[in-house]
Formats: sequence, C-alpha cells, structure tokens
Amino acid sequence: MTRVPVHTGIAALLFCTAAAAQVAAPDDWRKESFKFPLQFAPSIPYEGTEHVRFAPYWAQFASDRGFTYVFLWDIKRRTPQPQEIERGLNVYFDGLMESVTKNRKLDDPGTVSSVALHPTASVPGWPEVYGGRLWTWNGFSKGEPLVLHLEVAMRPCEPDRTQIFFALSQAARTHEVWGELRTIRKATGC
Repeated sequence: MTRVPVHTGIAALLFCTAAAAQVAAPDDWRKESFKFPLQFAPSIPYEGTEHVRFAPYWAQFASDRGFTYVFLWDIKRRTPQPQEIERGLNVYFDGLMESVTKNRKLDDPGTVSSVALHPTASVPGWPEVYGGRLWTWNGFSKGEPLVLHLEVAMRPCEPDRTQIFFALSQAARTHEVWGELRTIRKATGC
C-alpha cells in the first residue's frame, strides 16, 4: 500500500482560526454546502446548513481509504439524542444512494441503510462523541454493499446553534487516515 502524508496541509490549518461553520479541511478536499431541508433527505427535521468535504482519494472505492469524507451539520439549537442521529443517518444515506442510483441509471439493490452508534470518549471541544458503523450501498459505483466506519461528534455553539460533525471512511477507525479526519474535526471552529 502506498503511504500518503496524513497531514497534508493540516499543519497550516491548526495555526489559523476557522470561520464559523466552516470545515477546516485541506484545500485539496472538494467542498460542497447545502441548506436544510436536504433535497435527497427532506424528512431530516433541521434548519441550518450542511458543509461537506471529500478527501482527494474519496472515489478510490477499491481502496480502504475510499469513501473518506466529513460533513458538518450546523443547525439551529437542538440537542439530538443518539437514536435521532442514527435515524437521520439512515434517512440521509437511503436518500443519497437512491438519488445517485437513479441519476446514474443503476438498478436499485433494495438495500436499506443501517447505522449502529455507541458512545466513545469525548474529545476537546466536542463533549459528545459516538463511534460506529454504517451499512449501505455504493450508488456512486456499481451499487455494491458498502460498510463505512464513522465518528459523530456534537457540541453547542453560542448562542443558538448546534454542530454535528461526521467523519466517515471505509478504513477502520485505527487506520492512519483517521488521524487526518480527527485533525480536521479539531481544527473546525464553532
């Protein structure tokens, strides 16, 4: 396996203050932002913005680093329970994969997304953190089964916002790519 520098562009990020609700990913990570309600998952009941950042190797689906990305939900003050986050992720990925599958004219495999979260130790700046896995399918490729490892972190942001930071990858949470994902989370401002 070819080793890629884990902290490409990250060092510079740690020395600057991130703007509110901006994900502090390296410049070579693709950026997208969406307002709630999300077009592919309108039943997620939040008001705010989703900020998405894709690793340069995101589309390397045959690699364990494939599907590595982060997204931040910056929403009006609300403290979701873990079950609500699981439900939101199920709706999110079902809607996302169904939309992409339809646009790419792939056969829908009939898979239903399923998330399992468990509490993990809090990290500085993020008092509530969960680890887990997501089982879904890859509508961006051939519709094959897809298992993603994930970390979800939540925090209140003054005066009336909550941030939920999602980090996902095909790589297990012990893989080196998670150092980069956690550094992005650490550098992301409230």
